[in-house]
Amino acid sequence: MSSLLSGRRILVAGGTSGIGLATSQYCIEKNASVFILGKNHNKLESALGYLKTADGSACDVRLPSDCNNSVEEATRSMGGVDTLIFCAGVGTISPISELEFEEYRAMIEVNLLGAFNMCKALLPELKKSKRADIFLIGSRAGRYSFEGGTGYCAAKSGIQGFAEALYLDVISDDISVTLIAPGTVDTGFAKVKGQSWHLQAEDVAKAIGDCLTSHARANINWIEMRPSRSG
Repeated sequence: MSSLLSGRRILVAGGTSGIGLATSQYCIEKNASVFILGKNHNKLESALGYLKTADGSACDVRLPSDCNNSVEEATRSMGGVDTLIFCAGVGTISPISELEFEEYRAMIEVNLLGAFNMCKALLPELKKSKRADIFLIGSRAGRYSFEGGTGYCAAKSGIQGFAEALYLDVISDDISVTLIAPGTVDTGFAKVKGQSWHLQAEDVAKAIGDCLTSHARANINWIEMRPSRSG
């Protein structure tokens, strides 16, 4: 399996923690080149130290200029980019009566607008690749709403629609698009307290790795992952 990722050049947006960090580590272990992005400089440096062989840069995915600059840096570092894994995200779980405007806007701008900005910035490079893939981290919350999720569920529903339309836009360029929609993952995201039966970040990383090593003719459009209380 490791040989199948040898030579692959992977850009991970939101690669400094959680699913993004676990996926970066997984891809490195399978001999891929990895370039990570993160908004927080300290977390970025810590993640790069942990990953050891990855390169990276600071990036606020809400800003098109940041995304364009990061794509240029990743391209220089790896000689091109074959795969985007978009893991950047923020979440606040709160009833609408208590949810602040800036919290709501951040969820839409990072989770949804950020995906648009990064995909648009990277598209010219992906068109040059012999095996191009885009992975977007959605959520089961995009289909199944919950109390306190007016912001988060809206953002993840948007990613679902974005992924489906993006696939139709880029399939003629032989670019694969996959939405990964996990249930609760034990990463501390949105201050959700971890439980023993929750998914782990490594589970999502493995699912992405399985897609990356599938035959190029098989575009796996959608993966929904559910936690199992049986462990």
